[in-house]
Amino acid sequence: MKGEIFLTEKNNLEALTTPRDEREIIHKFIQTNRLHRRVIERWAERADLQCACHRMLMHISRVDNIPSQKELADHFKISPAAVATTLKKLEADGYIERNRCPDGKDSRINEICVTELGRTVAEDAEKYFRYVDKTTLDGFTDEEIDTLISLLERMQENLHKIEDCSSLS
Repeated sequence: MKGEIFLTEKNNLEALTTPRDEREIIHKFIQTNRLHRRVIERWAERADLQCACHRMLMHISRVDNIPSQKELADHFKISPAAVATTLKKLEADGYIERNRCPDGKDSRINEICVTELGRTVAEDAEKYFRYVDKTTLDGFTDEEIDTLISLLERMQENLHKIEDCSSLS
C-alpha cells in the first residue's frame, strides 16, 4: 500500500529509530561509495566511455566465452534492452565488433569480438581501477581489510533480508 510503513511486532517504530552513530556510519558508507563512483566515472569520461559501457567492455574482454545478451543482463542486473543499447554504443565507438554466428543457424545471434582498441581501453581501465582500489585502502592492515570485508558482507546480508521481505509484500 502506498505510503505504508513496514512495521512488525519485532520492528516497532521505537526500534527503528536510528541513533546518531548508526546514521553516521551509513552516511559515510554512502559518501564513500559515491566518491569512488565519481573517481571511476571521471576516468571513464576521459576515456570517452559511459559507466555501463566500461564495465561491460571490461567483462567481455576478460571472459573466454562471450556470454549472450541475456547472460550479460543477468550478470549486470540490467534489462536485455539496456545490454543491447550498451553493445550498440561499444560497437559504434569501435570497442567491439559483432558478426553473425559462424554456425548460421540463427541470424539473430551475433558473435561479439573485442577490437584492439577495446582491449587497450579495457587493459587501461583495469590498471586504473587497481590503482584506485589500492589507493582507497592505503594504510589499512590486512586484518583491517578482512574486518571491513566481513562487516560489509554482514551489511549486505541485512539489506538482503529487507529486500526479501519487500518482495513478499
